Amino acid sequence: MNLLVAALAGGLLGAGLLLAARGVLVQPAPLGELLADLHRPRTPTAPRPIAWWRRGWAAVGGVGLAGRDADLAVCERSRSKFVADRATWAALGAAAGAAVLILRPLGVFAFVPAPIALAAVPAGAVVGWFYALADLRSDAAKYRREFVHSLAAYLELTSILMAGGAGVETALHEAAAIGSSPGFRHLRAALSAASARREPPWTAFGELGRRIGVRELEQLEAAMALAGSGARVKESLRVRAEGLRERDLAAQEAAAHSRSETMVLPVAMMFAGFVLLLGYPAIAGLS
Repeated sequence: MNLLVAALAGGLLGAGLLLAARGVLVQPAPLGELLADLHRPRTPTAPRPIAWWRRGWAAVGGVGLAGRDADLAVCERSRSKFVADRATWAALGAAAGAAVLILRPLGVFAFVPAPIALAAVPAGAVVGWFYALADLRSDAAKYRREFVHSLAAYLELTSILMAGGAGVETALHEAAAIGSSPGFRHLRAALSAASARREPPWTAFGELGRRIGVRELEQLEAAMALAGSGARVKESLRVRAEGLRERDLAAQEAAAHSRSETMVLPVAMMFAGFVLLLGYPAIAGLS
């Protein structure tokens, strides 16, 4: 107990001496200098030059990205993030061959020839490198489908709010504030940009559609530009929501039918294997 009290007292004494020394040695800047610094004109500083190896790495990692800006935007990824993901896929592709090379001296995978394992490292890296593009395309298609679902729900909510007496601008902002999906986040950002620029929200929706590659937003901009204002806007929004919902339902039914058709092959293969399992003993007995 006495040791604990002595340690606590020593710690408090050391902290007090440290604070006292800091107060004596570190003098705060005078208030006049701080005020003068606030009123000093600011000159923009030149941006730092990017290292040559960073530029080279970004150029190599961006191979094949031409025309993929919409895919990156809808996935909410930057080019640097995609390059990092690409390097990760390349490392994963090369990992199999590297693991074989590392484990061969220990007797594991000794049946794999060394030249084949050595060639599998760069081959896997190249496959992983280009697979990142296919992964980006598939993710972009998935995010666009989800965005269309969100857009249909958003238009339905907007038409309901307008039917309840809300104005067009109020209904658009309140409906966008309800959802929390990435699609609703994009819509809220577009509405905020339209309010800041004092332009119609349909223009911001059209720009968003062109940026992320969603044609439904561009069609919405064209339809709203023709509708004008008032009751025609509400009716047009209702029609657009119903059209998106019906098209989404048709797409889901088509996807379900295609999945059902793809299940025929595994079932047929299982049936063929069952027939072979039953018939093999009889055929072997005949021979």
